[in-house]
Amino acid sequence: MIVSLIHWKNTYIPALETLLEQKIYECHDKQEALKAFAEADIVITIGGGDGEYAIPLDEELLSAAKTLRLVLSLSAGIEKLPLQSLVNRGIKVCNTRGAHGSSIAEYVLGGMLVLSHHYHTFIRRQERREWRLMLHGEDIEGKTLCVIGAGSIGQTIGRKAKALDMRVIGIKRHPEPLSGFDDVFGIDKLHAVLRESDYVVVATPLNKETYHLMGAEEFKNMRSSAVFINISRGNTVDELALVQALEQKQIAGAVLDVFQVEPLPTDSPLWSMENVLITPHSAGPTSNTERKTIKILFDNIINYTHGQALINEITEL
Repeated sequence: MIVSLIHWKNTYIPALETLLEQKIYECHDKQEALKAFAEADIVITIGGGDGEYAIPLDEELLSAAKTLRLVLSLSAGIEKLPLQSLVNRGIKVCNTRGAHGSSIAEYVLGGMLVLSHHYHTFIRRQERREWRLMLHGEDIEGKTLCVIGAGSIGQTIGRKAKALDMRVIGIKRHPEPLSGFDDVFGIDKLHAVLRESDYVVVATPLNKETYHLMGAEEFKNMRSSAVFINISRGNTVDELALVQALEQKQIAGAVLDVFQVEPLPTDSPLWSMENVLITPHSAGPTSNTERKTIKILFDNIINYTHGQALINEITEL
């Protein structure tokens, strides 16, 4: 039996039911999930979610699982899953890595263009019907972009930025030459790269090594004209240090899609900063991403059923 822990109305589950010609049991609360897990072979959830959109997959649910063999994450992030417990039980885990790359890359490029050409300021003036002299903009051509986390999404960001004639430098745990990147360095070179970057985007997964990867020292090493972008997870950044860096003009601005606490509290000083673009964790979802996600989930269910290799199976914790 296929069980979904996703409790918000979505198009993914109905689409999968149509493709599979099979009913998927949708759980709306913990008690329903506990009953369903006794017969679940495959579970669909959101591995990077905190319970807002899906029932958390915890030890209590795993203890109720008798036949569970595969967990499919609707998200690329899987940091909220009990990975060690799943591995210990011989349960395979797959994410949807690759589905969100183009959408998030376009979001990053859009954010850079909005700030560099002052669209955000013009929109505010338009709302006031205010005609004023043109602001002095900056082309992103020739500017340096640092991509922290040059994995699947980071590489897509880099390739698209390169098409706009940017200089692209990647930070990767295991450095290697990458298409679209001028250079790729290890994390030990982060501060040096920050000092020469005009835009810095965090695209790394959240784990114990990347928690607060960007902190006070990192922002001090950025240029005062630089823009910071986060499409990763809120806790890859020390948010207080980011606020201070913006307030003290250590950096010029920020494009933020993720935060330490979501929804972002209404009293956060980030809301009132004119040089900050805020979006509610929505850089990834598009109709194109949805199609790619459904295909990965469908293919993995079919592959599992026929004993074939899985897509995006997580093999490293």
